[in-house]
Amino acid sequence: MKKKRMIQAAAVLALCLALAGCRARIYVSGEAKPAGQGETAAETERTGAGEETDRDKQEKNEETGGKTKENPDASRKEYDENRPAEIMPGAEKTVNGEEAGGGFSGAGEDAEKRAAKLNGEAEETAKRTTAAEEAEQKGVDEEAEEADSAMTYYTVLLNERTGDLFECQRINVYWETKEDHRTIFRTSPEHELILKAGAYDVSARLLESNLRVDDGWIGRKNPGMVVKVTDRSVLGTGVLSTEAARNVYRELAARDGWAGMDAARNGRVLLISEELLEAPHLRLAAALMIAKGANPEQYGDVRIDDALAALGEEATGSAPSGIFYFQ
Repeated sequence: MKKKRMIQAAAVLALCLALAGCRARIYVSGEAKPAGQGETAAETERTGAGEETDRDKQEKNEETGGKTKENPDASRKEYDENRPAEIMPGAEKTVNGEEAGGGFSGAGEDAEKRAAKLNGEAEETAKRTTAAEEAEQKGVDEEAEEADSAMTYYTVLLNERTGDLFECQRINVYWETKEDHRTIFRTSPEHELILKAGAYDVSARLLESNLRVDDGWIGRKNPGMVVKVTDRSVLGTGVLSTEAARNVYRELAARDGWAGMDAARNGRVLLISEELLEAPHLRLAAALMIAKGANPEQYGDVRIDDALAALGEEATGSAPSGIFYFQ
């Protein structure tokens, strides 16, 4: 019996010693940790000297508040470069679409120049504001008060409708002065009229000293519209017959290669009086003539004669009297 009690006491003592030997010490950062202490043999063999074990990572998690993926509920979370970009209210940078790498941002003018893709499921719609002085040129609401002048009304109308043109609707125009086969330079008022009417000038690349062209050059340019300036004896104040204008038209049609041009095939040859280039209100009327000749479907509700009369009455007190254009 005595021997049996001694064996039991020895077993209890061995158990206590074994339990004491399994206790692991937690070392703070910077304190040396004896190799193998607090780890199983399998852990030491798997991680090797100097590598963190799962227990080390867990201890760091507890001390730092959790900066790693192992603790997603921590107050601090690590940066994930694959997360989608997000627009924050008050942010100074603009976030662009998917083609910019999932959320490329830019600041200032660069950001405004980039295209942004909008999510169709978003709750809010982005808006672009326009300066007041620019807004006046964007058009007139149907319920707005009547324009304070004919000049303002037709200027706004022209700017609005040319601004709505698609690129394929902007045709090339060949402008010929009173002198046959002589065109215009890109700094001329006539060039500006073409642009204002929503078209392009085929002579824009010519040198100012080389504005005389031939039928071959005109044919190669194949303009979609031709504007020919005539003497005031052909079209202008006091002219009551179109006979002289018809003669000019026939002379143009008789030129080599003329019949094959888009302008001739589509009936877009416009003759205008030189008088229409002499005052701002008349130049505006000329721009309307070009715009309607180039894109008649855009100006179906605009009567050129009415516009010319209104602009003339406003500027001089009386409507122009005569025939000022022929098409």
